[in-house]
Amino acid sequence: MYSLMAFGIYVHIPYCLQRCPYCDFATYEWTQIPPPEQYVELVRTEIRQRAFAIPYKTVNTVYFGGGTPSLIEAPLIVSLLSELAMQGFQIHSDAEITIEINPATITASNLDLYRRAGINRFSVGAQTFNNSLLLAAGRKHSAEDTIATLELLKAEGVNFSFDLLFALPKQSLSMLKLDLDLVERFAPPHVSTYCLTVPENHPMQKGRAPEEEQLEMFALVEDRLQQQGLLIYEISNFAKPGMESQHNLLYWTDQSYWGIGLSAHSYLREPHWGTRFWNPSTYEAYASSLSKPVVHPAAVPDFIEPEHKELLKRHQSLTDYCHTALRLTQGLDISLLKEKFSPSDVQAVLSRLSRLAENQDLHQNGASCWSIGASRRSVSNRIFSELTFLADDLE
Repeated sequence: MYSLMAFGIYVHIPYCLQRCPYCDFATYEWTQIPPPEQYVELVRTEIRQRAFAIPYKTVNTVYFGGGTPSLIEAPLIVSLLSELAMQGFQIHSDAEITIEINPATITASNLDLYRRAGINRFSVGAQTFNNSLLLAAGRKHSAEDTIATLELLKAEGVNFSFDLLFALPKQSLSMLKLDLDLVERFAPPHVSTYCLTVPENHPMQKGRAPEEEQLEMFALVEDRLQQQGLLIYEISNFAKPGMESQHNLLYWTDQSYWGIGLSAHSYLREPHWGTRFWNPSTYEAYASSLSKPVVHPAAVPDFIEPEHKELLKRHQSLTDYCHTALRLTQGLDISLLKEKFSPSDVQAVLSRLSRLAENQDLHQNGASCWSIGASRRSVSNRIFSELTFLADDLE
């Protein structure tokens, strides 16, 4: 678990080979926006313009996400690490530096360059090892591409994770079992698993397994991964002990992070109840936001447009704290809640926790921790709604 001063940096790379039909991230097919060299220069400009106003300079995690960061030239990624260093950010000697890669977008030479630059964790967008399901999901890589990429990472002995997407159209339990067999074959230290989530009228809803079978899929995933020593530590994430995603833990333990690049989101614990701010979600608007002069000195929100920032109120901060803490298997620790919120706020939370426990949605671990039961993880959104506070709910 982090101390209260842990800090991470997220860098968004929006280039993709294709736009997947289930994706709602700010990404583009890589030929539809200016070339990566121009985009990376914009990101470097953002770092230079805004580094002075970020109150943290020791970096515990860096995460290159997207999109497909491995789709652009490796030296461009490395240049962003260099820019951060030039602007005074000191990457901790034990820092976790992750890059997302898609199958068939990395070579042994690129991998070597990443590693020499300090990148020490590789997250692979596998999704499924079934070619027909990959086609239905709009993915351009094949199962054979994924296997080749995982074999490369395994042979190099690097720390890697991969994503599995389940409850896809026409996917059966037997198909999911075959995917889980491949997990066992490659024995990754970390796996992220996601049940396909799309709106009710989305084309990808057609042909999906009924809800009862989807619940069986949830149970199968957890059971098979735990048999392989991959323990669930967050609703969608499994890891061998000590191999949890340190960057994502920042998000779930109320730590500060700076999001850089198109559409990237940031959160600073201070001042007051916390500040959220985010960059524009279109290439043109992002570029325009960096063309305006920055007046020194300034607090971070001072150079962010009003529609792209939010100074959190007490009830919003309390809601966020409860939601993110309960995503973790270890749950919501009341002793930590007391360090940030008033006794009356804590009592308001405890009242709702007790009510949820009566319905067996939550259970208490020891004297002060509350967590979502394994059988209730599939309905976690309903539980979160019960722990959503309005201003009038607090004294």
